[in-house]
Amino acid sequence: MDWQTSLQRLCDDRRSGASTLTRKAAHLFARIAKQVTPFDLIAAAERLHRAHPAMAPLWHLKNLVAASAEHPDQLGRALRDFVAALIAHEEAAVSHAAAWLPDGTVLTHSFSSLVFRALVHAHRSGKRIRVICPIALPGGEGRLLAQRVRRAGGNVLLVADLQAFAWLPQCSAMVIGADALCPDGLVHKVGTRPLAHAARQAGVPVWSIATSEKGLPLPWHEPMRGVAPPIAPLSIPQDRTLYDLTEWALITGVITEAGAGGESHRKLWGT
Repeated sequence: MDWQTSLQRLCDDRRSGASTLTRKAAHLFARIAKQVTPFDLIAAAERLHRAHPAMAPLWHLKNLVAASAEHPDQLGRALRDFVAALIAHEEAAVSHAAAWLPDGTVLTHSFSSLVFRALVHAHRSGKRIRVICPIALPGGEGRLLAQRVRRAGGNVLLVADLQAFAWLPQCSAMVIGADALCPDGLVHKVGTRPLAHAARQAGVPVWSIATSEKGLPLPWHEPMRGVAPPIAPLSIPQDRTLYDLTEWALITGVITEAGAGGESHRKLWGT
C-alpha cells in the first residue's frame, strides 16, 4: 500500500482512538521520512491533524514532524521516543486508575482504551466493579467496550444512551477517557457534557483517565466538533457532531501518569 493511501485511511478513521491513530501515524511518518520531501512530510502531518482536530496527540505529533522534517534520522529517533513515552505514560495512568477505581457501579461513555485497560486491571486485582456502558451513538463505540469488558470477565451492562441518566444516581463514579484536555474543558465523545451535568446534580464524581499527551494548549473551536458517522441511512438532515466540550467545573479530576488529583489538568499548562 502506498503511503498516500495509508494516510487517507488514517484521516478517514472514525473508529480508532487518539492513541491508536497516533501510533499508526508515527510509524507511517518514520517509514516515509527518507522517501518524501520535508514539505510533503509536514503537509501530511498537518492534513492528519486537520482530519482529527479534537485529538491532542496528533497536534503534538504534527509539531514534532514540523520541527525535524528536514533531518530524517533525527525525526525517526524523535518519533520513537514520542511513542515510547506515550506507551509508558499510558501504562502508568492505567495502573494509577486501577488502584483508584472504587468497588461498586461506574458509568462510562464511548470507548477509551485507557478506561478499558483500567477496568480490566481493577477486575483482575479483585475489585468488584459493575460497568454501565451506554451504546454511545452515533458510532456505537460503547458496544465495543461492553463486549471487550465482558470477554475479559468483567461485569457490564449495555444500555441505551438515555438510560444512562437513570443509572447515574446508582453509580459511585463516572469514568471517561479524553481526546483532548484544553484550557477551557475536556473534549470527548458527544454526550459527555450532558452526562457530566447530570452526574454533578446526582453528586456523582466525574473522572477522566488520560496522559499528558492529551494536553492541548488551544481553546475549544468549531472544527473540534468533528463529523460523526450517519445516525441512520436516511436522506434527512442529521446532527453529526462527534465531540463536545465538558467544562472543567464539571470534572472532578484527571488521572494521568502522574497519578490522580483534582484539577490536575492545570499542571499541563503550568497554571
